Amino acid sequence: MSNNVALITGASRGIGHHLARHFYAQGYHLILLARDAQALNALAAGFDPSRVQTLALDVCDFASVSQQVQHALSRHARLDVLINAAGIFRAGSTQTPMDDFSALLATNVTAIHHLCQLCTPWLQKSEDGRIFNLASVSGVQPYGSVASYAASKHALVGYSRSIARELGSLGIKVTTLCPDVVDTDMAAGSGLSAEEMLSTDDICRAVDFVMSLSPAAVIEQLTIGRQYRPRKPS
Repeated sequence: MSNNVALITGASRGIGHHLARHFYAQGYHLILLARDAQALNALAAGFDPSRVQTLALDVCDFASVSQQVQHALSRHARLDVLINAAGIFRAGSTQTPMDDFSALLATNVTAIHHLCQLCTPWLQKSEDGRIFNLASVSGVQPYGSVASYAASKHALVGYSRSIARELGSLGIKVTTLCPDVVDTDMAAGSGLSAEEMLSTDDICRAVDFVMSLSPAAVIEQLTIGRQYRPRKPS
């Protein structure tokens, strides 16, 4: 059992949920943040209560996040891994309603900046501080049908790669993960079968790979594509 601490947002479902289980299995103490208190409690029910703390919060409620995250971190006096997996999707491009566009930027970019800002002093206390920001392949390639979502993920990629240069000098490694469609609730409208999508295990393995490299190595951005196969005629 280690004393390492991981803070994971979006932990109630999808990628964040699976990463929470993954880091728990590796002996980490967890601080899990998500809006859905019921889903968070259901996840935590399978864990040793001495190793997990849940925060039922909207990442865009900056005042509450600041207060409760600081309190949670002060109990451990350190943080080793920050995973920003919380995010939202809204379809649309030039006709995206302004409220939706603003929500995409607030959740997918501004809230992540806020958490990175809060957690940096605690990550400096670790011998191997890490930040993983969950972006998307749409943050590195153009997608006309989801331009608003792509804009938020492009912004996140640019932000994350830039702070990687800043925080590297403080001993904190920042990696931006840019997966193609992952088999989660968010991908329900993709029209893809489970076999055509990435699995959440792929994301866990990607994180393990990044963390397995030597202290001199850093991966600032990791794009995980899909293997495109022609569909059989029906």
